[in-house]
Amino acid sequence: MAFLVKVSHFISRLCQFIGGISLIIIVLATIIDVVTRYIFKLTGGEIGFTMKGSVEIVSYFMLFALLSAFAAYVERSQIIVDVFTQKMPQSVKGYMMGIFMLGFFLIGIMFAWGLYESAFDALQYGKVTQDLRVSMVPIYILSSFLSILLAIRSLIESINIFKTGEFFDAEETGA
Repeated sequence: MAFLVKVSHFISRLCQFIGGISLIIIVLATIIDVVTRYIFKLTGGEIGFTMKGSVEIVSYFMLFALLSAFAAYVERSQIIVDVFTQKMPQSVKGYMMGIFMLGFFLIGIMFAWGLYESAFDALQYGKVTQDLRVSMVPIYILSSFLSILLAIRSLIESINIFKTGEFFDAEETGA
């Protein structure tokens, strides 16, 4: 069990890193786009340098950031409504959380499979992004990889909950 917990922690850290890099790229692309548009406006069109494809860059890296955040923090992803759970014993809450984690495992598998098929189709038919004309294959592959990490992490957390009965409880932590 300790090995699985270490694997889950490693996956979480990897996804936090990927999500952090994605957010940095989103912020930098937005800043560059705003600055170049402002310079274009100030000079009355004399300096015509603008950033092409900034909307695509932001949207695809937002996808990576969201998928990696979901995988990194899947054990904390449940919103618990106090009205329904405040009188429940911890064992019942743990059992419910374990079932939710199995549900996230299935969702991760479905995401990964669908994105893998999309990557195969993009490779077969030469799909590219609209503005930058970049192949969609690496975008789908990375998204599928992050979905696999979500599935793996959800399964490990589910096994851990069913074995130990311990889970992240937002009611107890005040989060």
